[in-house]
This record gives sequence, C-alpha cells and structure tokens, in this order.
Amino acid sequence: MFAPLLDPIGNNVMRSITSDELARMQEIEAIRNSNDNRAYLTIGGPSIVLDDFLFLGDFEHANNQTLLEELQIKHILNVCDWEITRLDPDNFSITHIPLSDNSVTNIRQHFDRTNELLHEFYEKKERCLVHCAAGISRSATIVLAYLMKYHHNTLTDAYGFLVEKRPSICPNDGFLLQLIRYEKDLIQTREIQSESAGKSLAKEDNPIETLSEFEHKHVTNE
Repeated sequence: MFAPLLDPIGNNVMRSITSDELARMQEIEAIRNSNDNRAYLTIGGPSIVLDDFLFLGDFEHANNQTLLEELQIKHILNVCDWEITRLDPDNFSITHIPLSDNSVTNIRQHFDRTNELLHEFYEKKERCLVHCAAGISRSATIVLAYLMKYHHNTLTDAYGFLVEKRPSICPNDGFLLQLIRYEKDLIQTREIQSESAGKSLAKEDNPIETLSEFEHKHVTNE
C-alpha cells in the first residue's frame, strides 16, 4: 500500500491520482517487490549506471576524494540536504541542488536542469556521480528522469534497468508519481514511446541511443 501523500497544507494528494496513474505506481511497485535480493544499502563504491559516464551513489561516496579519483569522476551532482565538505573544489565540478526526501518535494521542477547537465557531461565524455544521502530515492529519481528523457525509455524500462544496476533504489511515492506524470509529457512529445503506441520516436531531435543500444555499443567497443 502507498503512504498518504500530503501537500504542504495537509491535503491528500492521492485524491488527484487517476486510476491509470495508480496502476502505473502498482506496476513499478511490482518491479521493486520482484527484486528479492534488494538491499537497502549497497556495499562498496557507487553503482555504474552507464559505462564510462554515469554513477549513482551516496553521500559517503561523494566525500571520498580517493575513490572519486580512482573512478575518474570529474562531476558531482548532489541532490541531498547536506553540502560536500571533504573534497578539493579545484579538482571537481560540484552542483548542489538541496532537496528533501519528502513525498511533497517538487523534484520534477529540476528535471530540465539536471537532464541538461548530465547530457552536457555525456557529450564531453566526462564521468559524473549523482548522489543523495543513500543513493536510493532522490538521486535515483534524477537518474530515472535522465534515462527517460535522453535514452527514450519508458519509466518501466528505465526502472527495471536501474534496479539491476543498483538494487536498493526506491523513489518515494511522491517522486514516483512525478516520474509517471513526466513520462506522460515525454510520450506526448514523442521523446519516448508508450508500450501500446505505434508512433515512431522523434529521435532526430534527441539522437542518443536507447539503453540497449548504449550497452551494445560498449560491448562491441570492448
């Protein structure tokens, strides 16, 4: 069952959810529940989401300069409440967007900015760590938005892909609802294709490969 979502003045946001949105939330929850080996803390370093580019991790990863240098990570996108204090700012590009892991936090308002930042790092062939406190909710939501926008994947596909890379991911219900509504917008602009639609993607405006194409390219190049 989903926890009640309350706006800042205490109204139940769940009342505005359509039956289709509720079904999508249940679909994503089924992906969570099917991952029996999911651990709430991922041991070791940050998770590699996209080879040679995108990492997802926690606050301790972001403050470990030795680890970041070993992984050749140049950029850090910090979406938790705390500032990074243990790094040499001359060695890293740090973007801090302070967000609370709360179901009423408007994380969607930052998707355009974070997507563009990540796309910029991708084009420069530079590595980036996206993190929050535990690498489970806030940072996972940011990465999911990027995968949908720039790799043309539905939320179901993107979530299934990301949970394989980092089994502990679990965006809170408010973030999940915002991702579902973001997916609707991307389907309307034909940047991703719904599972039931027959329309082709508008890839001429966004030529990055899908996740399967990305992985195939990297396997081929190895």
